[in-house]
Amino acid sequence: MSGLKALVVVVVVVLLALSNQVRPLNVLAYCLIGATAVALFWSLASVRGLTVRRELRQSRAQVGETIEERITVRNQSLLPRLWLEVRDFSTLEGHSSGKVIDLGPSGARTWLVRTICRRRGEYFIGPTEIESADPIGIFPRRRWLPEARRLLVYPRVVSLPDFVLPLARQVGGVRQRTGRFQTTPHAAEVREYYPGDPLNRIHWLSTARAGKLMVKEFDLAPTADVWVFLDLEAGVHRGVGDESTEEYAVTIAASLARRLLEQGRSVGLIAVGTSRHVLPADRSDRQYMRILEELATARAEGARPLAEVIIADGYRCSRDTVALAITPSLDESWVDALQRLKLDGVGTAAVFLEPGTFGPAGKPTADSSSPIQVGALAVAGIPSYVVKQGDAIAHALAGDGRRVLR
Repeated sequence: MSGLKALVVVVVVVLLALSNQVRPLNVLAYCLIGATAVALFWSLASVRGLTVRRELRQSRAQVGETIEERITVRNQSLLPRLWLEVRDFSTLEGHSSGKVIDLGPSGARTWLVRTICRRRGEYFIGPTEIESADPIGIFPRRRWLPEARRLLVYPRVVSLPDFVLPLARQVGGVRQRTGRFQTTPHAAEVREYYPGDPLNRIHWLSTARAGKLMVKEFDLAPTADVWVFLDLEAGVHRGVGDESTEEYAVTIAASLARRLLEQGRSVGLIAVGTSRHVLPADRSDRQYMRILEELATARAEGARPLAEVIIADGYRCSRDTVALAITPSLDESWVDALQRLKLDGVGTAAVFLEPGTFGPAGKPTADSSSPIQVGALAVAGIPSYVVKQGDAIAHALAGDGRRVLR
């Protein structure tokens, strides 16, 4: 029974008692008035003196990781809480900390919620709503707690041990031995000390083992910067959820960024969707996290074709850089845009997601344009990798991209 109906019943009984002056009706009227007053008072006090503490152990996670949240509800009143429903309005898929609990006077209840992060993106843990009522349940009360914490879920990243950047054998793409007086962060080996070697190159641990002075020999890091052009045009992507070209493309971009940074290269990112994601090329330790943060919220909802993006931002690529495009687009204009960069002396490569294998429900569909697109890359002399739905990304991106047709 709702509170309004209860009040109507009380009013009716009171009117009958006043008009008839029958003792049982008078007793019933007094009882109903007292019970209603107590229930109303209890309801008004039911959500007061309650505190909710939500402790999220991390603000960032990666797809596949499990986050843990500890929720504590405390009753600071001397009145018991016989029925409390804690409702969770978090946006993270599968995360539900809702619970029905009872609390004694000055009591508390704590529970732990574990959730697997299944999709990349920006989420909010919270807000929270507490609902309670009187013991009869005719006057429910709600309390809204708007506090929420931001959680950023990074995209999935796969290891690419066999990936070799196309054109890596050309200038700016190989490791070269330094001169005797040049030091870099990349120590290659140790050798015996020669007169004239700088003393700061002495490797004391190896010296102790060998019983003679040993010095470090350094390698020059690859100098070619890599610009990753990620296609976020809405009209070219296919598939649903994890088995979509969008998720494959983001995973590939994140995985390539990690691999290239591990090789000591500077990596930049350009992706234009509903918002513009541009990160200048950098090889610092922080760059990988910056790229993951941008890719976590990147959505294939843009209107600009990849060709326009490459033409507009191609000025960032110099003769010592490599432009790497990731796209499922069947429009050959982006191939022409890469070819223009190649004629200017820029290294070019492409990862082509074959859209014909990504159906609307994850089922392969026939598409005769994909081989034509791959052939256009071969004719342009652009090394490429072809990725189909269900492919192991590490296997598809093995080698230097010169095996155009698989």
